Amino acid sequence: MSELTPWQRLQAAQLVEGDAPRDEQPHWSSRFLLGVVGWLAALFLLFFLFMALESWIQEANHALATGAVLMVAALGLNRSASRGPQASDLRDQFVLALALAADAWLLYGLLDRLDLDSAPLWFGLTLLALAIAALFEHWLVRLFHSFAAAILLALGLACLGLQLLALPLVMAALAACWLQAERDPRRHQLYESLTLGLALSLLVLGRLHHPLWEGGASVLDELGGSRLPLWLNPLLCAALLLGVMVRLKLPLLCALPLVLISAIIPGMGAGALVLVLGFYGGSLGLMTLAGLLLLGFGSLYYYDLGLSLMTKSWLLLGSGALLLGARQWLKLLGARKTS
Repeated sequence: MSELTPWQRLQAAQLVEGDAPRDEQPHWSSRFLLGVVGWLAALFLLFFLFMALESWIQEANHALATGAVLMVAALGLNRSASRGPQASDLRDQFVLALALAADAWLLYGLLDRLDLDSAPLWFGLTLLALAIAALFEHWLVRLFHSFAAAILLALGLACLGLQLLALPLVMAALAACWLQAERDPRRHQLYESLTLGLALSLLVLGRLHHPLWEGGASVLDELGGSRLPLWLNPLLCAALLLGVMVRLKLPLLCALPLVLISAIIPGMGAGALVLVLGFYGGSLGLMTLAGLLLLGFGSLYYYDLGLSLMTKSWLLLGSGALLLGARQWLKLLGARKTS
């Protein structure tokens, strides 16, 4: 007698009825080709618009109008697709291409109007990016615009001399989005895309605080000198990390080393927070980004230390020994609890 299939076992237990459901998802190669065709269709349309309206869109107001029309068209197409029986990969990629082209035209129209020292302008663009991320039911559009919103927020805070608050504020928004995703499973995809976009922005925000060339100033300091002490940034990140761990009811004894490192090394709190949320939610994407954040911020801190290479080597050796000792200690604690 042949072994029963999982569906037959469920039928025998009277948990399901009828025939086994069929996997109607197309093969990945078909979806890939549909996505490529969607991008090609959008590029041909944009090329046609550029050739037909080349002289008209050179003016800033006309470029803004064109970008707004393209964004509304992309939103309408996205909304109609979400109400359909099944979303099309071709249509999804077409919407993504239109939305990104609309962003480019809007940015081109704003270039002549941008006052780099105007904080209200950056905050307004932040709200616009957040509105687009909230309105679109497209994973990548949400991710790109939440990423842009975090960067624009940092630029606005830099105009006020509060750029050191950018990292803690983005971390707070990231934690709120991920915790909301746990409370609202029906909209998990929305909050997941926003969370990943904010986590990606942390990689850039950490670099914006550092000079791009030897002897130069950072991008944020170019907009305005910081009015806050440097030690406030890691302390806020560490406090936020501790608050999230308390909220998730994690063992604080094991988490205190992470909080201590976050209070000493700028940016490490961001990586630790993303790592904790990734492990808590079982998100491989967040855990991967956390590894990049910890490696990046740790490398920047190591590079900025005004110490000799020998001293840095001893610090690395001591840190490795400390981490190995902490790992062994945690293993012993786990063995005692199980016994």
